[in-house]
Amino acid sequence: MKAAVIDKVGAAPHATSLDDPSPATETQVVVQVEATALNSIDLHVAEGHHRAGPPKVPYVPGFEVVGTIVAGPDQGLRVHATVPAGLAPGVNGGLAELLVTERAACIPVPDGLDSVPAAAIGAVGAGADLSLRKADLQAGESVLVLGATGPFGASFVQLAKLAGAKRVIAAGRNPERLAQVRDADGVVVLGDQPLSEQLAALGGPVDLVVDPLWGPWGVPALACLQPGGRYLNVGAAAGDETAFRVEMLRSAQLTLIGFSGTTAKPADAFAAYNRVAALAAAGSFELPTATYPLAEATQAWEAQASSPGKKIVVVP
Repeated sequence: MKAAVIDKVGAAPHATSLDDPSPATETQVVVQVEATALNSIDLHVAEGHHRAGPPKVPYVPGFEVVGTIVAGPDQGLRVHATVPAGLAPGVNGGLAELLVTERAACIPVPDGLDSVPAAAIGAVGAGADLSLRKADLQAGESVLVLGATGPFGASFVQLAKLAGAKRVIAAGRNPERLAQVRDADGVVVLGDQPLSEQLAALGGPVDLVVDPLWGPWGVPALACLQPGGRYLNVGAAAGDETAFRVEMLRSAQLTLIGFSGTTAKPADAFAAYNRVAALAAAGSFELPTATYPLAEATQAWEAQASSPGKKIVVVP
């Protein structure tokens, strides 16, 4: 089969040919891959930055896969699968024509949803869904979403509006991309002027801040919460550390909430994917995508590393 392989830590995948894989147990299936979405975790693993340690090279990357089961239980079923590629010897991902994985790791894809969007919405859409539920977003509340020009942030904007948020403000560094964020009620440009000042012109403090950035944006975003507000951190794209006086929390009775999709219970992750996939199939939830053929996996990898503002999806 055709595939893309990483053969040393820190390297990008390169196109090659491998033997067709076979199931090792009765609980495994062979999936004919139709689309593989790249995510930041793919790069973190390849670069050796994952908490599990360096990847087990050589391996085929690609955590998030959509395809059809062609061998094993439920042949003919189209599924979305999450595969921990590179985190254990012999565990390969979706940058290939065929994939072996556990049937239990596969979620049926609803009819009417094409494979590319079915792959694109998985990690970011389901993660945003679970995060907003943990933050207890209520209809009528106001939300500020940092990093809204990326697929993860854009997912929060759309899902917050679908959940009934009255006012959703998108924040990011690129004005052109901000103007394209679906369902945003207003936008603020990070770095132009103080965040709280820009927000004042858009209705003032919010009930919930969604933050995939942290770093230098943590304190300015905390200052955008109204008394009793919640701060939901879902990443650290701008830095792992920030510093603030704890009085900021106590005086306004703010709540800090953390979420990571990698530690979500499988049943919760499956339910979240089903909810988001149903919205996507109905046309209510959509992310911009850029597709690459498998032969251009190296270019797709480089595009993912450049924070393109779109979901990068590779198709065989």
